Amino acid sequence: MFPQNSARVLAQKTAPIRVIMGNPPYSVGQKSANDNAQNQDYPHLNARIAATYAAQTDATNKNSLYDSYIKAFRWASDRLAEEVQGGIVAFVSNGAWLDGNSADGLRKCLQREFASIYVFNLRGNARTSGELRQKEAGNVFGSGSRTPIAITLLVKKPNLGASAAPTAQIFYCDIGDYLSREDKLKRLKAAGTMTALDLVTLAPNVHGDWLSQRDDMFGAFIGLGDKDDKANVKTFFVPFYSRGLASARDAWCYNSSKDKIAHNIQRLSSFYNEQRTAFHHEKKRAAELTAEEFVSFDSTKITWNRGLKQDLEKNVEILFDATFIKRGIYRPFFKQHVYFSQSLNDMVYQMPKLFPKPDLK
Repeated sequence: MFPQNSARVLAQKTAPIRVIMGNPPYSVGQKSANDNAQNQDYPHLNARIAATYAAQTDATNKNSLYDSYIKAFRWASDRLAEEVQGGIVAFVSNGAWLDGNSADGLRKCLQREFASIYVFNLRGNARTSGELRQKEAGNVFGSGSRTPIAITLLVKKPNLGASAAPTAQIFYCDIGDYLSREDKLKRLKAAGTMTALDLVTLAPNVHGDWLSQRDDMFGAFIGLGDKDDKANVKTFFVPFYSRGLASARDAWCYNSSKDKIAHNIQRLSSFYNEQRTAFHHEKKRAAELTAEEFVSFDSTKITWNRGLKQDLEKNVEILFDATFIKRGIYRPFFKQHVYFSQSLNDMVYQMPKLFPKPDLK
């Protein structure tokens, strides 16, 4: 229908790109299924991250590597013109990758894929507390972001190949402690260019640590366990591996008041059963109807997740049972009542085996 526009798009897709600039969005995924706003799926990008950043990390939990802004780094690195021509990626992004545990694979890959890396760390991490929060201070995006922010330039020089240096030169500048948003913006404006900053050269270790580098002495200590090598690991005791309780609806399943948690669970299960009955009544008329298309995502009445939607589609009834109210630790040193039930907890893992009876020491 639009041959000229289609031709322009095709020409753009095949054209060499030397410079990519952007402020990629950062979102590892929706906070709750009630948001009903999953990230767009990019199978090719996910596969590229799995083969590069995720393959190079020592972390067990790799979910954060599939954040939107990490995908932007992977896409931009792959989309630059052929290595014989070189190019530059310039991003203003979430800065958590600079020191994140699971981002060691990302840092290792950037070292190998580029000749020079320039980073201006603007800090501003609001997900901290105490003195550290005061040091992080203002975020350059104000209340629009709670994450640290960094400006990154990735330089791929022409003919970067077998003859090139094995790792990039990394030039880094930290904006400093206790600076307000306005102070940071003034310093940005005054600097003008990356090379005008007080840059220091970073020397990453073999683990991909750039800033807070680990002490290799810890590798000589006797471990608590190794889930990937259970047969050979030396430990003080026979290790038992399990995650804790993952309710997927903490606001409903935890409460300091036993009466309140009972009221909340009764209200949630009643609303679920109303939705279940209405769904299967409607499904008789529209056989292809799915729970995703039908249910109410009102977070004041219920918190959905994949398992609960599957139970609804299978017509599984959920009833409140007061015997499922147990004592639990919601955060360290914070004892609360918890509704411990596989019907309303997303994953209980091996908690029933670890804590079979409440009176056992």
